[in-house]
Amino acid sequence: MLKQHGNQDYVFGFKDEVAAQLANLIGMKPQTLSLQYEAEFTAEAQNENGETEAVVVGPDKVSFTMSGYVVDADALKEATDFTFIGRYFIIQGRKLDTSNTEFQKGELTGVSYDLITD
Repeated sequence: MLKQHGNQDYVFGFKDEVAAQLANLIGMKPQTLSLQYEAEFTAEAQNENGETEAVVVGPDKVSFTMSGYVVDADALKEATDFTFIGRYFIIQGRKLDTSNTEFQKGELTGVSYDLITD
Protein backbone atom coordinates (compact mmCIF):
# COMPACT_ATOMS: atom_id res chain seq x y z
CA MET A 1 0.00 0.00 0.00
CA LEU A 2 1.26 3.46 -0.89
CA LYS A 3 1.21 6.39 1.51
CA GLN A 4 0.32 9.75 0.01
CA HIS A 5 2.03 12.79 1.46
CA GLY A 6 1.01 16.43 1.17
CA ASN A 7 -2.33 17.62 -0.16
CA GLN A 8 -4.86 14.78 0.10
CA ASP A 9 -7.24 16.42 -2.41
CA TYR A 10 -5.30 14.82 -5.27
CA VAL A 11 -6.22 11.28 -6.27
CA PHE A 12 -3.36 8.95 -7.16
CA GLY A 13 -3.72 5.91 -9.37
CA PHE A 14 -6.61 4.12 -11.02
CA LYS A 15 -9.39 4.21 -8.41
CA ASP A 16 -12.50 3.53 -10.52
CA GLU A 17 -13.81 0.10 -9.49
CA VAL A 18 -16.57 0.06 -12.14
CA ALA A 19 -14.04 0.81 -14.87
CA ALA A 20 -11.76 -1.90 -13.48
CA GLN A 21 -14.65 -4.40 -13.70
CA LEU A 22 -15.32 -3.33 -17.29
CA ALA A 23 -11.63 -3.72 -18.13
CA ASN A 24 -11.71 -7.23 -16.71
CA LEU A 25 -14.62 -8.12 -19.03
CA ILE A 26 -12.72 -6.87 -22.08
CA GLY A 27 -9.46 -8.56 -21.15
CA MET A 28 -7.38 -5.66 -19.85
CA LYS A 29 -5.65 -4.46 -16.71
CA PRO A 30 -6.32 -0.72 -17.01
CA GLN A 31 -3.66 1.95 -16.74
CA THR A 32 -5.57 4.95 -18.05
CA LEU A 33 -9.18 5.89 -18.70
CA SER A 34 -10.15 9.06 -20.56
CA LEU A 35 -13.66 10.41 -21.00
CA GLN A 36 -14.11 13.31 -23.39
CA TYR A 37 -17.38 15.26 -23.36
CA GLU A 38 -18.13 17.34 -26.45
CA ALA A 39 -21.19 18.62 -28.27
CA GLU A 40 -22.81 16.09 -30.58
CA PHE A 41 -23.49 18.95 -33.00
CA THR A 42 -23.47 22.74 -33.27
CA ALA A 43 -25.40 25.09 -35.55
CA GLU A 44 -24.91 28.78 -36.29
CA ALA A 45 -27.14 31.47 -37.70
CA GLN A 46 -25.34 34.27 -39.49
CA ASN A 47 -26.55 37.68 -40.56
CA GLU A 48 -26.11 39.23 -43.99
CA ASN A 49 -22.51 40.23 -43.07
CA GLY A 50 -21.52 36.67 -42.18
CA GLU A 51 -21.43 37.43 -38.44
CA THR A 52 -22.73 34.79 -36.08
CA GLU A 53 -25.86 35.97 -34.26
CA ALA A 54 -27.05 32.71 -32.72
CA VAL A 55 -25.54 29.36 -31.79
CA VAL A 56 -27.13 26.08 -30.78
CA VAL A 57 -25.03 23.45 -29.00
CA GLY A 58 -26.39 19.92 -28.94
CA PRO A 59 -26.20 17.40 -26.10
CA ASP A 60 -22.91 15.86 -25.11
CA LYS A 61 -21.54 12.81 -26.80
CA VAL A 62 -18.97 11.01 -24.68
CA SER A 63 -15.83 9.46 -26.12
CA PHE A 64 -14.18 6.71 -24.07
CA THR A 65 -10.57 5.55 -24.27
CA MET A 66 -9.14 2.90 -21.97
CA SER A 67 -5.60 1.61 -22.24
CA GLY A 68 -3.68 -0.95 -20.27
CA TYR A 69 -2.05 -4.35 -20.29
CA VAL A 70 -3.76 -7.12 -22.25
CA VAL A 71 -4.65 -10.25 -20.29
CA ASP A 72 -7.15 -11.72 -22.80
CA ALA A 73 -6.61 -10.61 -26.42
CA ASP A 74 -9.65 -12.58 -27.64
CA ALA A 75 -11.98 -10.77 -25.22
CA LEU A 76 -10.57 -7.43 -26.37
CA LYS A 77 -11.01 -8.32 -30.06
CA GLU A 78 -14.59 -9.56 -29.55
CA ALA A 79 -15.91 -6.59 -27.55
CA THR A 80 -18.59 -4.63 -29.47
CA ASP A 81 -20.40 -2.49 -26.90
CA PHE A 82 -20.70 -1.90 -23.17
CA THR A 83 -22.51 0.15 -20.55
CA PHE A 84 -20.52 2.49 -18.32
CA ILE A 85 -21.46 5.51 -16.15
CA GLY A 86 -25.11 4.86 -17.04
CA ARG A 87 -24.46 5.27 -20.77
CA TYR A 88 -24.37 2.82 -23.68
CA PHE A 89 -21.05 2.92 -25.58
CA ILE A 90 -20.43 1.62 -29.10
CA ILE A 91 -16.89 0.37 -29.56
CA GLN A 92 -15.19 2.10 -32.46
CA GLY A 93 -11.66 0.81 -32.18
CA ARG A 94 -9.34 -1.73 -30.61
CA LYS A 95 -5.57 -1.53 -30.57
CA LEU A 96 -2.99 -4.15 -29.62
CA ASP A 97 0.65 -3.13 -29.15
CA THR A 98 3.49 -5.64 -28.90
CA SER A 99 7.14 -5.03 -28.20
CA ASN A 100 10.20 -7.12 -27.48
CA THR A 101 10.85 -5.10 -24.29
CA GLU A 102 7.34 -4.62 -22.88
CA PHE A 103 4.21 -6.56 -21.97
CA GLN A 104 1.43 -6.51 -24.57
CA LYS A 105 -0.72 -3.40 -24.27
CA GLY A 106 -4.14 -2.60 -25.62
CA GLU A 107 -6.50 0.28 -26.14
CA LEU A 108 -10.26 0.38 -26.54
CA THR A 109 -12.20 3.38 -27.84
CA GLY A 110 -15.92 3.96 -27.92
CA VAL A 111 -18.56 6.66 -28.18
CA SER A 112 -21.91 7.27 -26.48
CA TYR A 113 -24.85 9.40 -27.67
CA ASP A 114 -27.77 10.45 -25.46
CA LEU A 115 -30.49 8.86 -27.61
CA ILE A 116 -28.75 5.58 -28.44
CA THR A 117 -29.35 3.14 -25.61
CA ASP A 118 -28.75 -0.26 -27.23
